Amino acid sequence: MSLGRLLLAGAVGGFVTVLTSWLIIGTLFHRYQRLTPETWRPEGPRQYAVSSLVQVLAGAAVGLLFFVTGGAPSLSQSGWVVRGLVFGGVTWLAVACPIHVISAVYVKLHKGHVVGALLDSLVALTIVGWACAYAAR
Repeated sequence: MSLGRLLLAGAVGGFVTVLTSWLIIGTLFHRYQRLTPETWRPEGPRQYAVSSLVQVLAGAAVGLLFFVTGGAPSLSQSGWVVRGLVFGGVTWLAVACPIHVISAVYVKLHKGHVVGALLDSLVALTIVGWACAYAAR
């Protein structure tokens, strides 16, 4: 497994998730943000550019995590699709899921938005997990 290859795969996966996030959060679940307007800052090109850059960098960070952990090595014989799915799912369960749920406990977020954020992060981490597992095969 090459670190550079995994960082690039994670970043590319992160770039793809910019598009899936637009579809999931920006289109399917965006209406729930309007139900708690006091929670949200104004959106615009700057915010979209910053959040997109963060998603690409986060994808690269997941590539680093895949490299450091060996990316679910017990599943190395299962094929890259299963390995990426499990790695992305476990990463979501351990990191993203608790962050969204805990944020919803303390921040006035509509439940519909929380569901959308959970789905968005699960899809994103699965895509990045697949990209990393494919690069590591």
